[in-house]
Amino acid sequence: MSGLIGKMAVLFVLLVTGYLCARLKIVGAEFNKGLSKLVMNVFLAATILDSVINKELTLSGKELGFGILMMCLAMLITLGIAYVTPTLLGIKTGDRGMYRLLVAFMNNAFVGFPVVTALYGEESLFFASLLNIPFNLLLYTVGVMMLGKGEKGGFNIKKAINAPIIATLLAALIFTLRIPVPTIIDDVCGTLAAATVPLSMMCVGISLGPVSVKDALSHPRLYALSLVRLIVCPLAVWFVLHFFISDPVSLGIIVALMATPTAIVCTILGLENGRDGIESSEEIFISTSLSMITIPVIMSLLT
Repeated sequence: MSGLIGKMAVLFVLLVTGYLCARLKIVGAEFNKGLSKLVMNVFLAATILDSVINKELTLSGKELGFGILMMCLAMLITLGIAYVTPTLLGIKTGDRGMYRLLVAFMNNAFVGFPVVTALYGEESLFFASLLNIPFNLLLYTVGVMMLGKGEKGGFNIKKAINAPIIATLLAALIFTLRIPVPTIIDDVCGTLAAATVPLSMMCVGISLGPVSVKDALSHPRLYALSLVRLIVCPLAVWFVLHFFISDPVSLGIIVALMATPTAIVCTILGLENGRDGIESSEEIFISTSLSMITIPVIMSLLT
């Protein structure tokens, strides 16, 4: 528990550093927009590839397919929880779609991957990256349907297939066929991967910079929503999946991803579909802050 808290403390300090940089006007929204794209399309993609290039992984092809199936099941469980949550919290009908989105989709890339890396090492990231496949497909289909079709609504294949998805598929090909990769490419991916965790957490912190702490803390229902996202979802996923998964590391990776806070992309998707982004940004702020406490607790209890 103490070791896990120490690792989460490092991630939290990186997040706070990014937040302070934004509040002090050292960086702005345009900088973070570019940095986020750089982290997603270059650093995260390189990290996924680095997890399999020239490495002896014990994961078999059968286990790979089973892992994707379990990731899909985990996402379906969270979608089910997300669907009933607004009704249980007494949210008015017009806002239920946005609240469902905030519960259903977690920050698996910018928070989940650093957490998994800290807990299980870089080799575990390939397995964790499999979540990108059902996550993106569901986000740009079911997620858009939750919000209702706006001016830019509907399924967008270009958004669903991004650099991490391509890197995951390429990594699966390298892993399955045991393709040798030149040392220079291995070294480049390894070097880029080393910067992924600090840059990812700082991106999250910078993105939260415009949020007013006072305003965010003044909405009790956002706390309830955060607790569902951070505690109920991973507990439910663990309860169902522990009947199917015997490997504690594989189960732990999935639970860790499901215990992460609300995805930043939820606010972006909401704005694209005519929704107010203020409350969703406040929810992301609260859930991200609380996750620094809840993730160590959840992982210590369930793994």
